[in-house]
Amino acid sequence: MKNYKFLITAVAAMFGASIANADISLADNLSLSGFVDASYSNTDNDAGRTETIGLDQVELDFAISGETVSAEVHLDSLGGLDGSNDIRLEQAFASYDLGNGLTVSGGRMLNLLGFESDEPTGLYQFSNAYTGLNLQDYKEGVRASFGVEDIAVGLSAYDSGGADFDLGYEAQVIFTGMENLTVGVGVADDDEANISEAFNVWASYESGQMTLAAEYSDVETAAGDADGYLLLVNYSINDNSSITVRYSEEESTAGTAEKLTISPNYSFTDNLGATIEYSTGEDAAGNDVDVFAIETTFTF
Repeated sequence: MKNYKFLITAVAAMFGASIANADISLADNLSLSGFVDASYSNTDNDAGRTETIGLDQVELDFAISGETVSAEVHLDSLGGLDGSNDIRLEQAFASYDLGNGLTVSGGRMLNLLGFESDEPTGLYQFSNAYTGLNLQDYKEGVRASFGVEDIAVGLSAYDSGGADFDLGYEAQVIFTGMENLTVGVGVADDDEANISEAFNVWASYESGQMTLAAEYSDVETAAGDADGYLLLVNYSINDNSSITVRYSEEESTAGTAEKLTISPNYSFTDNLGATIEYSTGEDAAGNDVDVFAIETTFTF
């Protein structure tokens, strides 16, 4: 199984689990991981200039492991980005291993679709590629995940959050059958959500010190149809530094937005890293937008 590492990562994403850099053992079968993320950003557009500095996010992830049953609880504070500094329950779910590669999970979990990570620790750069095509959300529901050889499959049913108990659905298949190549294809249907229907496909290829990635999404929103794509190249200069170049574009009834991002990264230690980003492009209204940001992240 030459792509076992890729498959384990893919299955873990389907289970809703985060891939942490390190775990702190608190007791038998109980561990803690997390991160602290802070940044400075300077945004210039046709309306003027905006500067922000502060603590963006603090997260604590508790993991309980057993022979067949495991669970995770993720707590985080968004540092005021959501209008408050309150601690929220980001994820909380339990998983039961039925054997033969089949696992059933239930609780509050991150949805399946999308190439970019929901956490800063999983991003190649500071900002996300899109503003109106973010497929990621946390929902309460159940998920069946199956992984065998070079294929991982995830199927979810969750509460849409409407006035009635309406269910939303999503499915994703991840294929790692070709050396260094990972491909994900997924669909979602949720009449109560802002994005009611979605089709998403992405691919990542590793060649030596370089990682290439591409993604395409076609969605139906409350405002109409929209689609977008990204192209990304990450090059590892050495064990401590890398640089990422990404181009993304999204088109909707509001117009076409585009962004070019250049982002060098440096790891001071295994737990402390810094990211610098410069992005330039246009928003959906045709306004020029330039962003400069510096981000530091401490993981544990």
